[in-house]
Amino acid sequence: MPVNRCICANVTFTELKKLADAGIRDLDELSRRTGCGTGCGMCIPYIRVMLATGQADLPVLTSKQINQILAPLSSS
Repeated sequence: MPVNRCICANVTFTELKKLADAGIRDLDELSRRTGCGTGCGMCIPYIRVMLATGQADLPVLTSKQINQILAPLSSS
């Protein structure tokens, strides 16, 4: 089963990607506008991956996998 939404706020990553494509690439601003990541917070690493990769349907990832995906961004 893909990870493709913030369950607490019922916001899909496709919706978030549309906002990101329109220029809203800051996680805090996406949260303010949609409520994503403000409940349990389990979606936050996945939203970061979505912002980094553009993928809206993600597999279940370990913390290590998420860090490997995001590591090149933090060294930029």
